[in-house]
Amino acid sequence: MKERILGIDTGTNSIGWSIVECNDEISENKYTLIDKGVNIFQEGVKIEKGKESSKASERTMHKHQRVGYWRRKIRKIKLLKILIRNQLCPSLSVVELKQWRSLKKYPLNEDFMAWQRTDDNIGDNPYYFRYLCLTEKLDLTNLKNRYIVGRAIYHLNQRRGFLSNRKENTRENDGKVKQSIETLAQSMKDCETEYLGEYFNLLYQKGEKIRSHYTSRVDCERELLAICKKQGLSEELTQELRHTIITQRPLKSQKHVVGRCVYEPSKPRCPMSHPLYEQYRMYAFINNIKMQGPGDHILRPLTEVEKQTIIPLFLRKSKKEFKFEDIAKKLSGGKKVFCYYKDKTECAYRFNYYMDTLVSGCSVIAQLSEVFDVKDNVDDWLERACEVYTHGDGKNRYEIMNDIWHVLFFFDSEDKLKEFALEKLQMDEAHAILFSKIHLPSDYASLSLKAIRKILPYMKEYGMIYSHAVFLANLPSVIPCKVDKEALLPMLLREEADDIVRAFYEYDPSMSAIRTQEEYVKRYIAYKYNLDEKDERKLKNLYHPSMIETFPKVRQQTAEGYYQLGSPRTSSMRNPMAMHSLFRLRHVINALLKEGKIDEYTTIRIEFARELNDANKRAAIRQWQNENNKNNTEATERIKEYLGKDYVPSSTDILKYQLWEEQNHLCLYTGETINLADLFDSNKYDIEHTIPRSVGGDSTAMNLTVCNSRYNREVKLAQIPTQLSCHEQILERIASWKETIEKLGKEIRKINTRGVSDKEVKDRMIQKRYRLMLERDYWKGKYNRFVMTEVPEGFSRRQGVDISIISKYARLYLKSLFHNVYIVKGIVTSDFRKIWGIQDEYEKKQRINHCHHAIDAVTIACIGKTEYDKLAQYYRDEERWEWGLDNRRAVFPKPWKTFTEDMKRLDETLLVSHYTTDNMNKQTRKKVRKNGKFTGQYMQGDTARGSLHQDTYYGAIEHEGEIKYVVRKPLDQLEEKNVKNIVDNVVRGKIETAIEQYGNLKKAVEAGIWMNREKGVAIKKVRIYTSQVKRPLDIRQQRDLSPKEYKRNFHVANDSNYMMGIYAGKSKNGKEKREFELINNLNAVEYYNSGVSVQDIDILPSESKNGYPLKWKLRVGTMVLLYDETPEEIYELDEIQLCKRLYKITGMSSMIVTGCNYGVLSLLFHQEARPSKDVTLKNGIYKHSEATRSGITLLHTQFKALVQGYDFEMDDLGKIKFKNR
Repeated sequence: MKERILGIDTGTNSIGWSIVECNDEISENKYTLIDKGVNIFQEGVKIEKGKESSKASERTMHKHQRVGYWRRKIRKIKLLKILIRNQLCPSLSVVELKQWRSLKKYPLNEDFMAWQRTDDNIGDNPYYFRYLCLTEKLDLTNLKNRYIVGRAIYHLNQRRGFLSNRKENTRENDGKVKQSIETLAQSMKDCETEYLGEYFNLLYQKGEKIRSHYTSRVDCERELLAICKKQGLSEELTQELRHTIITQRPLKSQKHVVGRCVYEPSKPRCPMSHPLYEQYRMYAFINNIKMQGPGDHILRPLTEVEKQTIIPLFLRKSKKEFKFEDIAKKLSGGKKVFCYYKDKTECAYRFNYYMDTLVSGCSVIAQLSEVFDVKDNVDDWLERACEVYTHGDGKNRYEIMNDIWHVLFFFDSEDKLKEFALEKLQMDEAHAILFSKIHLPSDYASLSLKAIRKILPYMKEYGMIYSHAVFLANLPSVIPCKVDKEALLPMLLREEADDIVRAFYEYDPSMSAIRTQEEYVKRYIAYKYNLDEKDERKLKNLYHPSMIETFPKVRQQTAEGYYQLGSPRTSSMRNPMAMHSLFRLRHVINALLKEGKIDEYTTIRIEFARELNDANKRAAIRQWQNENNKNNTEATERIKEYLGKDYVPSSTDILKYQLWEEQNHLCLYTGETINLADLFDSNKYDIEHTIPRSVGGDSTAMNLTVCNSRYNREVKLAQIPTQLSCHEQILERIASWKETIEKLGKEIRKINTRGVSDKEVKDRMIQKRYRLMLERDYWKGKYNRFVMTEVPEGFSRRQGVDISIISKYARLYLKSLFHNVYIVKGIVTSDFRKIWGIQDEYEKKQRINHCHHAIDAVTIACIGKTEYDKLAQYYRDEERWEWGLDNRRAVFPKPWKTFTEDMKRLDETLLVSHYTTDNMNKQTRKKVRKNGKFTGQYMQGDTARGSLHQDTYYGAIEHEGEIKYVVRKPLDQLEEKNVKNIVDNVVRGKIETAIEQYGNLKKAVEAGIWMNREKGVAIKKVRIYTSQVKRPLDIRQQRDLSPKEYKRNFHVANDSNYMMGIYAGKSKNGKEKREFELINNLNAVEYYNSGVSVQDIDILPSESKNGYPLKWKLRVGTMVLLYDETPEEIYELDEIQLCKRLYKITGMSSMIVTGCNYGVLSLLFHQEARPSKDVTLKNGIYKHSEATRSGITLLHTQFKALVQGYDFEMDDLGKIKFKNR
């Protein structure tokens, strides 16, 4: 029977697919290629200079800035209304304030501008006004004095200082701001000034810089109240001013972005600050501890007495985290009598944790215990709280715990917390202050509070480890039993729980026909409670440690009679890159289902790129790869130093050199020193497989060493290291590897991100941990191969199951429709590419041609169980040939006879489909909020998801009768070649002199370049002419208009163009004439925002200025088929010729040639895998006889092509359908 198989190779921006038919009834040529294709799309994240970020992150950052500007403006307007109403500033009309708010038209009222203006000659400046208002009682019957008070208050509003949030006020946030505020406070104390206004006035009089100081909102509030009191302002006005200037709106709740629990999908994950979570985390760790004391023969769990002994260690307020060494010391009763159980040190006590393992304490419970004057017990604080809580009537212990925790979690103000402690918890002043100082960590757990309450009783009462407690946790939901729902930790009645726990631990796999402990307990529960078939099915709802969110089964066909996969979106996985890849996979598979090429019975074999991991892991992998590339380069240079500069080292030479370095220049098997002169002689030294491939080894560097050729071929053969007589000596030679593993393990354990609130810092720490883990795992894998006594079943990386998160979810997603889904690992595909003779071709195309995705997909489709089973025998025969024991080389049957040749010619007929989204006309639907609260209404509008222009603002100046554009640059960012472009002649001369003195610009900047050394005036920034900006965009007018027209606007450079329209018509003599029009992103946004798009008014006029009709609207991503003479020639082409004509538009611009303006189109060949910037574009009109160009530049007058959307359509499978045939 023939089996249809879909092979899929997924990447970060690609999907390669192939369909083959397999006939297992024949031994040769059993595979037949049915179809293949490649779909290319944009990555789900933004990668720039090796750094990865969300595509929305930059836009979000700019939005936050705009929101900040808006709120400051609204605060100013609110304050001005108060000041105007109380005659504390010149009057502004309602219309002026409204225009400032809505139309960004700043009020230029003469009196208002004069009120804000400073004049040092007569002492008019806001710092002096603040000082004056603090030290003198002004006569407020005088309007001028009233304006002085108003100006001082307005300035406080402009510089209102930094307000620290109680929940964020942690030692991790102690940085530049807090340190600056503390330094400022000390300076004020030294100068004997009480208020900021007094101190800053002193600095102003001395001419010292003020704006560099960070100030505290609390200090600004004190000064505001002092001014109001000194000037005799009413209490009502004082409070109104205080509310407008000082009050900060509460942060918007982020509860909706918290992930969901895998056991209780309707419940959000629990904050790590909840006392029950801290108990759960503590018992999960304690129950995993195993020790071996003087009377023990093996490692054993802790007794109840031992557990109670170490619990106080978790309740120390001074230690949020501590080393496992503290626990070992407590249990052993002494110093230096304990160690890790695998250490060679002779110690009386051994533990299953490294001594430097970081253990999380119960910091919140410790703080609550201190407040309630209890210690050494996790529940005593709650008992005391229940006794004093004034709102506890009718509430159980769990509800009271939640009340107290919610107050700590949500209150921003320490004063409110103190008030709660005094009134609701009946504390004295000292304890109330302690309560208000309680700090909560900000992270979230992986489970919900509901699940934790169910799991914790079995860990706490029965000492069960997490995986066992999880299985029993949901019993009350599936069996008929009584549960005390009012209890802090609800569970089965004690007698029934004891019985089921006993059954759980009495299971003996050697004495039972039932395969798993979980299945045994399910059978016992069904028997104990006499469950019928319906109730027994409910046992499937028991928790399981490996539970992850599943996808609903696809059950209904479309009206046309085929199935379609649903959305892959899931709340449990928020990896944008992986999710984007899954959505594109859905499109491809649904297209294949619609075409009838596959159905639900098709076998799926799929490989996932490891780059689809989370962002930090991807960053670590990139760092690891970059370091490997650097090592390869260094190895190449050293080999050339020895063998000559003209020698080109092969990949085998580089690998041999690196292995030689890893082995400290020794053959690990014979102990002989390997000289560099002999290293590259294959008759003297081989690259050998530590675990031979015939018994499951692979060809990764982890499984390779350099070995004496004779020893490898005559002694080692197919043996593993532990079977050799010299094994003890080998272990001595690789002792340094073990030390490296232990050292890396210590470094990994030192990295602890708990409580780190700064995302950038946390990400760097996580990336470093992943990076160290990659290195540790490499050395560990290498070392373990030398100590294993037998090769475990499934040991080989090629046979292992891919356990990455993306693979798990993708398999579940595909299983929602397809019956047979198998994940293939990348190492397997690599092995079979080599065996079937296509690896060299693959490596040639890997970086420059998208076809390698299809090659991988075909290879993946042809790797089944039969191929796996034959692999060991193939490697056995291959090793015998390598060792000279057989003169016949190993042969592995190819999927079909011409497989290798077909794969090498795959690019001749493969049409690569490109998916490019138009992000300009996106619709958005947002909740309308007022004062931070959802009003129940929504607003809908257009949202352009792209850069409208470059961020840099340019200035305009007139130079030699010509308008030129300039940009201000920090001197340390200026390239030396641009010194000649500095605008100011004097500044340029100073810098050129400094360069002559110090040799180059970098050294001159480090030494300091001075405009006036005596007065301490340094040159830090310069203005330079920008040659690349000729026709900037004028995005808006300046607030204060210059008399010179060219200085009235903000100038920016165009980032990219959205569309090009090409118009074609006939001249009077019958020749074709063309014109073009470019629409940049800013023009496009203005068009869509104007609303004319819904009035059937096109973004481009239907005719050009000379009356030529619009022929094409071209955008980036549009596919085109180029022709030489007439469009009809395309229709007669075969697949091979059609493949040569397909290009993608990647850029649009314009240029002036001999006074004429031309549109310029940049095109890339559809199979080209390199970024546009790395491809050399060749100019000139297309000719059918020419060799394929990777990139082409065409003028709009040279563009001759069939255009996607006008003349043909191209689907996700790469199939072209012509419209006019």
